[in-house]
Amino acid sequence: MTKNGGCIHFPACGGCSRLSVPYEEQLHAKQRTITDLFAPFTTTIHPIIPSPELYYYRHKVQLPFGFDGRGKAGRLTLGCYAVDSHHVVDQRMCLIQDRDCSKIAWTIREWAKHTGLSVFNERTRKGFLRHILLRKGNGTGEVLVGLVTNGGRPEGSRQLARLLLERLGNVRLQGSTIVGIVQNVNTRPTNVVLGNEEEVWWGRPYLKEVMGRWRYKIGLSTFFQVNPYQTSQLYNEVARHVSVEARVLDCYCGVGSIAFWVSEKAASVLGIEENRSAIRAARTGAAVNKAENVSFKAGDVAAEMSRYLQTGYTCAILDPPRKGLDQGLTHILTTSAIERIIYVSCNPQTLKRDIELLKPRYRLTSLQGFDMFPHTDHIECVAVLKRG
Repeated sequence: MTKNGGCIHFPACGGCSRLSVPYEEQLHAKQRTITDLFAPFTTTIHPIIPSPELYYYRHKVQLPFGFDGRGKAGRLTLGCYAVDSHHVVDQRMCLIQDRDCSKIAWTIREWAKHTGLSVFNERTRKGFLRHILLRKGNGTGEVLVGLVTNGGRPEGSRQLARLLLERLGNVRLQGSTIVGIVQNVNTRPTNVVLGNEEEVWWGRPYLKEVMGRWRYKIGLSTFFQVNPYQTSQLYNEVARHVSVEARVLDCYCGVGSIAFWVSEKAASVLGIEENRSAIRAARTGAAVNKAENVSFKAGDVAAEMSRYLQTGYTCAILDPPRKGLDQGLTHILTTSAIERIIYVSCNPQTLKRDIELLKPRYRLTSLQGFDMFPHTDHIECVAVLKRG
C-alpha cells in the first residue's frame, strides 16, 4: 500500500491508525494482541474474523466542527480530530465512512459556512455548532442527521432547516434517503458528544434498520454496531453459545439487537438497559417483530440484574461500554446461579480485567476476536465463561 494508504489526510487524521498496513498484517497484529492478553487463561483463542468490507463500512459518522484562523480570515472546518489533539482535520475524503454519509457531512459543512453559525470553542465555552452525528441503516438506506449544539433552538431555525434541506436535496446519494434532521443540545463542559435534549427540525427522530429477519428503530443516542457487514457474524457467535431453551438476561441491551437475534433459540430473553429511549425502541421492536418471548426493563443494569438472578435465568449476555463492568455487577455475578456468561467487548483490556474479577466463580472457555474496525487498532471480542 502507499504511505498514506490512499487517503490525503493520513496519518495526520486520528480516524485511522493502520491505513498504510496491509490488511493481513493488521489481522495478525490484532490476533497477537488478544493472544498475549489472554494467554494466562489457558483457553481456546480462535483466529480473528476479518471484516467482510474493508472500506466505507462505518454507518455512524461523528465529526466535530472546528475553526482555523481568527475573525473574517478564519474558516469553519469539519472532520476528525488530528492524532493526539483536538485540532480538527478538515475532511475532504474518508475511506472508512459510508460514502453517502460523507457527502451529507460535507454538505452540512457548506451549509454551516453559508449560515454564519458560530463554532463551539472548548476554551471559552462559547459558540453554537459542536458536532454532527449521522446514522445510516444499511438494510433500509435511511439516514438520520444530527446537529449537536451548544444551546437550544436558534432564532430562525425554520429558515435554517429549509436551507439545509434544500442543500441536502441536491446531493446525489446512492441508495440513501434522509428521513430526519434532529438538533441535540449539549451545553455541558464535557467531551461526551450528546446531551439529553433533542429538537426535531424536520422529519422523524429515528431511522428504521433491518438486519437478518429483524427490524430495529434507531435514534441518535441509540447504541448499534457501526459496521453492519460484520455485525451478523458477531451476533451469530453469541447465539451459537446460547443453549436451546435457555432463559437469558441480556444486559446493556440497547434496542434489543442481540436479544432478538438469540430469541429463536432461547426460551425467553429479558433485556436490561438504562437508556429509556432505547428501551422504548426495543419494546416497539418486540411488537413489530412479534418476538413474544422477549421483554425489556429500563434501569441500572446491576440493580435490575440483582432482582432477576434468582428467578431461573441461566445465561447472561453482557455488552457493556468500553469501560467494562461496574464492580458491583461483577460481585452480583459471582454470587449468582448464572451458568454461562457471554461477554461482548470492544475493549480487550477491560475484558481481561473483568474476567479476572469473575475468576472466583467462572472460567474462560472460549475467546473469539472480530475485526469490526479495519485500519484502526480497535478489536471486538466475544468471550464465553462457564461456572465452575
